[in-house]
Amino acid sequence: MKLAFSSVGCPAWDLATMVEKAKEYGYAGIELRGLAGQLHLPLAPQLASNPAKIARLMRETGVELVCLSTSACFHMRDRKEVAENQAQVREYVELAGKLQCPFVRVFGAEIPPLRFKLLGYERREAVLARIARALVALAPHAAAHRVTILIENSGDFCDSAAMWYLVDAVSSPAVKCCWNPLAARTRNERPTTSIPRLGVKIGLVHLSDGKFTTDGSFEGHALPGQGDVEIPRLVQLLKGIGYGGYLCFDWPKLWNASLADADKAFPAAAAYLQPLIDEKPIPMTAYKTDKFSPKYDLHESAAS
Repeated sequence: MKLAFSSVGCPAWDLATMVEKAKEYGYAGIELRGLAGQLHLPLAPQLASNPAKIARLMRETGVELVCLSTSACFHMRDRKEVAENQAQVREYVELAGKLQCPFVRVFGAEIPPLRFKLLGYERREAVLARIARALVALAPHAAAHRVTILIENSGDFCDSAAMWYLVDAVSSPAVKCCWNPLAARTRNERPTTSIPRLGVKIGLVHLSDGKFTTDGSFEGHALPGQGDVEIPRLVQLLKGIGYGGYLCFDWPKLWNASLADADKAFPAAAAYLQPLIDEKPIPMTAYKTDKFSPKYDLHESAAS
């Protein structure tokens, strides 16, 4: 496993500074969620003007561009809105291909209310089927550009059962999961459930830590090792499934200015995480039971 960090933790840095700091702090990769104030990366001049040059510079520095992260999601009933999000992802995929960046991240998002809100919300299975169909349509485009789309557990789909279903339903090597254990913790799901269930479906791990109240409510972000996410167990479980990808430190300074600056948070996170990566694997019992969830019907009516 290798360490990366997301640009959400250093919104004031340009790409050159990110590369310099990555090498200084011991990170092998960078995820971009915005650059120089531009959140829509295909419009970021530094990337769009000459992506081949950026790809070459990244290779020469030895710091990999790991992922381009979008805010796209596909849970909406409005087909036009879904199509707009798919178009955004295609833009990112094309840019990622030119940058030789392996991943583009999208979100799971939410279960919408029914048209008559007093009746409650759509069925979870119907929304998952709609998301899966949107990903099925995107998979060939991603494969053609040698890019993998990662769907991150979030919102109403923080659990590994939902992510397992989506990746399995799409059934393409061009779609995997970006696993966020902090999001799973908000649903009281532990790594001993999620990692064995997802297995090789995990393409990237977004690593955050946070504090929770005794009743399970999220209180706020914490540096790795200072919160309630079981990070040492998570890392050992990832070793157990043979995961050799990135642990991407996700420190949302962009959205929460009160968090510690990157110059403090990034080296502290690396100092905690690298020894966990270097530890020898230990036998764990979490793999001994069937963690797979029942499949949903991809062809269920989205209106149901």
